[in-house]
Amino acid sequence: MSDNEPIPVSPDSPDSPDSPDPQSLEALQAALGARARLRQWAESAHLLDLLRAASAEGWLEALARPVTVEDLAALGGVPAERARRTVEVLLAADVIREAGTTPPAYTLTGDFAALQAGASGLGTDIALDAVAASRDRVRTALSTSGTPYDWREDALVVARDWGMLPTDASRALFGMAYAELPDYHERLTAGGPLLDVGSGIGGALLSTLTAYPALHAVAVERAADVAEELRDRAEAADVASRLDIRRTDARHLDDEAAYTVCYWAQAFFPHDARADTLAAIRRALTPDGLLLAQELAPPPDDSPSARLSAALDALVADGRGIPPVVRAESLAEEFRTAGFTDVKVIPTPVGRLVLARRDTH
Repeated sequence: MSDNEPIPVSPDSPDSPDSPDPQSLEALQAALGARARLRQWAESAHLLDLLRAASAEGWLEALARPVTVEDLAALGGVPAERARRTVEVLLAADVIREAGTTPPAYTLTGDFAALQAGASGLGTDIALDAVAASRDRVRTALSTSGTPYDWREDALVVARDWGMLPTDASRALFGMAYAELPDYHERLTAGGPLLDVGSGIGGALLSTLTAYPALHAVAVERAADVAEELRDRAEAADVASRLDIRRTDARHLDDEAAYTVCYWAQAFFPHDARADTLAAIRRALTPDGLLLAQELAPPPDDSPSARLSAALDALVADGRGIPPVVRAESLAEEFRTAGFTDVKVIPTPVGRLVLARRDTH
């Protein structure tokens, strides 16, 4: 009998001195059911651990092209039977596929091949690091140690997980959004200047700078290691001469009426910094300047798995001191409270954006 199946209880079973009462049997069935769910949840953690090990041992790099079980076993010196069982797990998880060769060989599926190649700036190790950082936040969710979360601990990990490289694909992605924002697009084309608040390592910023050759921008990023990587990526993209990187808290910006457009990476700003950040942005924008922000994730469906995912995301966000996903309508109200006008929620092919305007006074 499988551990996932409760023990059947027959109502017609004869009573005997050794027979447990029905309530005891029901409790046992309930406990077995809960244990089965725990084991089901553990499968995802096991897969993550296996992927981390496969990456460390060079398996994922080798699987970028067809490779046999024997070759994979030789990489880490593991027994061939262990390698075969690992391959079976990766096949079942749709991480790898059969290559259709003789002798049998295996290679990464399309999705994981693209992630492993890293051409977009996203990579397997980057994604695994981000997942590990989130798991750390969950592990400490109920900690009573009194040690507050230090945002510098995983700032670079989070930034890399969101940081696409400026490629034709990323420019096309952001271009779909700008096509729905003609006024914003015109100002970028004219050279801005653009204020980018919460730049990270420049996924959106560098793609925009490379798409608009006349554009000049100021990036605001408070984490030293993140700002340094942004600087390196700007040099590699040949846009460093058009980008001023300021390592500072956005609340401390002292620019006044200097920028025609601003993009705010609002999802990464903590509760207690949002109002003062918006006030600083409003001062920095020219009269009639435009502020743009994004609803980071679409509204979830009402399935149990989606509710669980949203609840876990909210717990991780709370552990980092930032709000859970801020819906576009709430973001629009936040802008109005900060004194912005003409606030609009704009559906685009890449998600909902919120555009607002500083008044002309």
